Amino acid sequence: MKRVTYEEMVAQFTRVLEKHGFPPADAKDAAVIFAQNSLSGVYSHGLNRFPRVVSYLEKGEIDPLARAECISRMGSMERWDGHRGFGPLNAQRAMERACALAKENGVGIVALGNNNHWMRGGTYGWQAAKSLHRHLLVEHRPQYACLGRQRLPHRQ
Repeated sequence: MKRVTYEEMVAQFTRVLEKHGFPPADAKDAAVIFAQNSLSGVYSHGLNRFPRVVSYLEKGEIDPLARAECISRMGSMERWDGHRGFGPLNAQRAMERACALAKENGVGIVALGNNNHWMRGGTYGWQAAKSLHRHLLVEHRPQYACLGRQRLPHRQ
């Protein structure tokens, strides 16, 4: 079996996505997501998923130019519309925003709807949780049980 390098996978995914209407920067970001999934051994959402996503682009089920946007805010919670965009990119941007909200407010919640149905929200959720853990616990180094900077009552 022929092995393909990570860099070659990213280059070919980027080329095909640009051909199907993705702006260059978005094509590269999406290509990295596909390649990372394959590199991590999640082939069902990497190389094996790619032909299906291309068919969705050809059918118009995914809008390669769509970007998720915030449609309502309430404190540290936001609701976003994905505009039928590419799920993993929309999810990545939503989680980045949730992390930014969490750094500002101690918690950040972004709900993403009207999105292409294939999303890596679970993975990004985990990355956000690790990021928040580092921000809230490691940076502030609490010596007691806490949520953000708020000390929790001690139970005996």
